[in-house]
Amino acid sequence: MKNILLLSIIIILLKTGNVLSDNNIFNVNNIEVAKEISENKEKKVNLAFRNAFDELTNRLLLEEDYQRVSNTNIADIKELISYYQIRDSFKNEEDKNIITYNVFFDKERMHKFFYSKNLLYSDIINTEVIIFPLLKKEKQYFIYSQNYFYENWNNENLSELIKYILPTENIENIQEINVNKENIYELNDLNFFSEYDSENLIFAFIEIKQNKNAEVYLKTRIEGKNINKNLFYKNKSDLSEKNFNNKIILEINNVIRDLIKSQNLIDVRTPSFLNAEIKMNKKKSNLFEFNTRLKKIDLIEKFYVQEINKDYVSIKIKYLGKISKIIDKFKEQKIDLIMKNGKWQLNII
Repeated sequence: MKNILLLSIIIILLKTGNVLSDNNIFNVNNIEVAKEISENKEKKVNLAFRNAFDELTNRLLLEEDYQRVSNTNIADIKELISYYQIRDSFKNEEDKNIITYNVFFDKERMHKFFYSKNLLYSDIINTEVIIFPLLKKEKQYFIYSQNYFYENWNNENLSELIKYILPTENIENIQEINVNKENIYELNDLNFFSEYDSENLIFAFIEIKQNKNAEVYLKTRIEGKNINKNLFYKNKSDLSEKNFNNKIILEINNVIRDLIKSQNLIDVRTPSFLNAEIKMNKKKSNLFEFNTRLKKIDLIEKFYVQEINKDYVSIKIKYLGKISKIIDKFKEQKIDLIMKNGKWQLNII
């Protein structure tokens, strides 16, 4: 009788888990719409929906794919939304009345949308990147001091997707660059990052030409894969030096963002499955807490009970992406996935 009651509770939990999920990566918060745009409430809400969809797809998709869906009509966008909230109303610095919206897109509907469009998406929020920008201008090299890119990289409003860290000043780096000025493309850039433990390392050599245009050489290691890029930026609008430099930072960020996304693409057409056991004999291993934590992981589509007894519950997890990513997601939710006696076990940390 006890087991039957426990099984009933588990089934209810696992059936409602995906319905109640926060769907974190599919939430878009703080979308601002000016009240003055229209007296019609529906028009303002539609604009919030469109802007939220634009922000979401820009965050999840490669640039090329983002452009493909940018003209999605509002009726189709509405079908992808679970609900929305009016978060706030205030006057901005220009004395305009602003309404802010939170828009919650449904995970399963978004997956179906990506499937129908043959699109892959990525989840790279707060990815740490170590970047070392080196500037050459008027035949001089600027490593730390007077290097606009080193001094201002994080001053630009880049994105929530990437957290940039710039190496601290290091006399060995200065010496190595000074010795290899004529052979800068062959530098062993990994020496610049020896004190950092990160999967994502980027050496950016930025050369401002006499005609004020810029050539950029990116030497990157993204999640263990070496990828090099040659970029060219023309100062078409005759921007000031500061504005052009800021434009270069934004453009390089866009390239880096796509590089990282390309190594973390999730294909909704090819889910994977993980069989795991949840031990029942520890106070921390309670099913309610597991359910709460699992449903916060966006890469998990569903999870099912396969077997139950007094010692453990065996579940099957249907997930998207690489196993390394799902393990990282478990860690974020304080869940430990370990292999023991040939079986995967889930434990609350």
